[in-house]
Amino acid sequence: MWGELFALLAAVAFALATVLSRRFMVGPSPVAPEAGVFVSIVTNVTVFGALAVVEWARGALESLTPASFAFFVLGGLCGTVAGRNLSYQSVLRIGPSRSTAIRLSNTLFAALIGLAVLRELPRPGQLAGAVLITAGLWLVIRERGNSLARADPTGVLLALGGAVGFALGDTFRRAGLQITPSPFLGAGIGACTALVVQSTWLWTRARSGSRHARPWRADVVASALANTAAILLLFFALQRTAVANAAVLYNLQVLLVILLSRWVLPGDERVGLGLVAGSAVCLVGTAAVLFG
Repeated sequence: MWGELFALLAAVAFALATVLSRRFMVGPSPVAPEAGVFVSIVTNVTVFGALAVVEWARGALESLTPASFAFFVLGGLCGTVAGRNLSYQSVLRIGPSRSTAIRLSNTLFAALIGLAVLRELPRPGQLAGAVLITAGLWLVIRERGNSLARADPTGVLLALGGAVGFALGDTFRRAGLQITPSPFLGAGIGACTALVVQSTWLWTRARSGSRHARPWRADVVASALANTAAILLLFFALQRTAVANAAVLYNLQVLLVILLSRWVLPGDERVGLGLVAGSAVCLVGTAAVLFG
């Protein structure tokens, strides 16, 4: 019961983080996506760094190997740097609801990565889930009822790229945890890696003359805190219930984003039947992949 509750709370937190990210990127004095990502990574480092120190004090460092360290670093590069930057860019271009629905394809990409790298043959239920996810994505992408954030091809590709980044990040993190079963230590290493890369990128852009609006605003920080809370709650959920159960409940965020965007972003998104139906089909497909 507690695991399922934590998974639902994680879905709420992530939905809030996504909607708030859209708000600070399109509102008055908009903040650039990469600056918003930087604030969220700083928040991740602060929280997971402290938790990593606790695990370190309990002897977790003894099980850390060069291989697991490399996997955690790759997880941070793929999931946090690539996945999150592409995700924020897609939210800016096509809106939070459509972007979140498309990113549900990360479950499909994770299965494909397992097939390519680990030679894990998909089961019949997973194949059916892949078909449903594809059909749901088609419904989401073809609907063009959003006046301020149309599903342009670039935005769709950015969302799909974010899904691939998250799938790769999860794969590398799982590989690292099989060697060093210390999730917060792994999360701390990945977050610190992401902070170094993101800071270098922003510093390079600043030297070239690029300037950002003040990133440490209330809505930016609130989005970052919600994102960090979502990750933390998901960790708690995974410790208390089956991975598939937690993942299905966590993916309800796509419907929560649709609801929250109407409250936090009035008039920004016009949600049509295609988006809602496509999101629901993607959720069913995701469940089929996970339980198949």
